[in-house]
Amino acid sequence: MKRYTAYLLSMLLLAACGASQSPAAQDNDGQIATNVSIFSSKENQKQWVLQADSVNFENMQNAELKNPFLLLKQNGTDSARVSGKRGTFDYEKQLVGIEGDAVLESLTEQIRITAAAFFYDITQDKIWSDSRTVITRGTAKSIAKNGVKTNSKLTKITLK
Repeated sequence: MKRYTAYLLSMLLLAACGASQSPAAQDNDGQIATNVSIFSSKENQKQWVLQADSVNFENMQNAELKNPFLLLKQNGTDSARVSGKRGTFDYEKQLVGIEGDAVLESLTEQIRITAAAFFYDITQDKIWSDSRTVITRGTAKSIAKNGVKTNSKLTKITLK
């Protein structure tokens, strides 16, 4: 029953996003959609928007993302963005992972953070990395050997 619910959710998501299945996915019985946007709204304002060139929904627990782009919003205004080469979206844990030359940028401050991967906990509205991370504020650079933790506004950054 749980698998059926996840399947139904992914099909509704595909329909809501207006995405199309690629011909290769149809041949392999996969669930691949292209040009997908997934988002969450609260009080008629989007909280975050996750976009990807393609999304593989074959695994009903995690969607696999190609060229993901996560846009974070505060009070309806774009506040930060995370991008990378690939990623995952865990439906049950409400967790987004973006990896492959991952970049986290503040759109309100002069902060750019790079790492191998970033993770975004949707429920807690937290972002973190677990490996060597470079933080650039204007012209100043800092290195966190074990990663960072921050809120989605990037106003409080903690080195691990």
